Amino acid sequence: MNNSVSSLCAIPRDAGAWLLGKLKGICRFAAADHPYVYLSGCALGLAAALIYRGSSRYGFFLSRPAAALGALALCALFALAALAALSDKLRLGRAYRETSRFCAPAARRAARYGSYVVWAVFALFLADRVHVLCQVVGEVSRMDSNPSPFFQAMVYMFLNSKSLFLTGLWTTLRLAFFGTIFGFLLAVILVFLRIQTPGRRDRDHVKFLKILCSRFALLYATVIRGTPMMLQACIIYYAGFGLFTDHTSLSVTQINTIWSFYIAGLTTVSLNSAAYLSEVLRGGVESIDAGQTEAARSLGMSAWKTMMKVVFPQALKNSIPAIGNEMIINIKDSSVLNVIGVVELMYAASSVAGIYYKYLPNYVSAALIYLVMTCCISALLNTLSRRLSLNAYRGIPSSN
Repeated sequence: MNNSVSSLCAIPRDAGAWLLGKLKGICRFAAADHPYVYLSGCALGLAAALIYRGSSRYGFFLSRPAAALGALALCALFALAALAALSDKLRLGRAYRETSRFCAPAARRAARYGSYVVWAVFALFLADRVHVLCQVVGEVSRMDSNPSPFFQAMVYMFLNSKSLFLTGLWTTLRLAFFGTIFGFLLAVILVFLRIQTPGRRDRDHVKFLKILCSRFALLYATVIRGTPMMLQACIIYYAGFGLFTDHTSLSVTQINTIWSFYIAGLTTVSLNSAAYLSEVLRGGVESIDAGQTEAARSLGMSAWKTMMKVVFPQALKNSIPAIGNEMIINIKDSSVLNVIGVVELMYAASSVAGIYYKYLPNYVSAALIYLVMTCCISALLNTLSRRLSLNAYRGIPSSN
């Protein structure tokens, strides 16, 4: 108990130490005279120019064109110095470090100080742009009609339909989470069926059952992985609806209460995840050294006990990153369930777009929400993988 508590308490300290180390590294990088000063300064100057994009009635720089243009002129002077250094390097070649005046200690120090000015201009422009966005959002929230500009229209429709967006977001998260859990439980059964191999001492009916189970699991994975999830959702929903219609006397409303869109969508996600996770777990089982199985059997453990006590726990630990990636994939792929009427995030965005007859702003809002969700969950899963000493997945996994 004490060890578990201490390990939980160590998480914030580790996170603080990691953040402190990163900040120290950034400070050392900013305080050093190195060749990347020119490159980083030019990149930030270009970013500041892109952020400016003309005057505005909000902020400090954006509401004062003269001050903004003066700040951009300082960035332009730094860019000219960087171009001069680049031309000097191209002219001198390998002798650049020894003979160029731009490599003198005083010149490097001046370039670093100039980059600080560019950093300050970029920070001020960025703060002004954030201030402008906050002011625009405040104005849009008080409007009575949908404005014409793209960003204002996107904010207006999101604020006035946030309950529908939040409902779709909550449904998407539930589908991904519970669909991955149920899919994992089904995948455990499928992988045990898949790895069944007839032994020389097995009787004929046992051999037949093992072959049948293995082929069934292979056929299931082949069919599910070889067909699109959208088509699976349509087949599962309408097949279930048809069963209720043909074998019961319930009305359509009563059937929709029992066999709802959400239940059909959750069934689709679970069955789809089971096929992919069964292959993941099978790969994890096959990655365990065969000597461990032989050692367990030599100690008198049965095949079932060897699998449950020795092989499967290790395979499960090695498969945790792939299982987490499957949940992220389900967050994105659940968007196809709008074809059967599941009120998930994509359905919410399409509904709001149909209300206001503006499609692109709502789809951009949905894309941003999906991006934030997947990035946050991916970061959490990578943190969990590092805590378990597993290989963390870099980036967002692709869809099935």
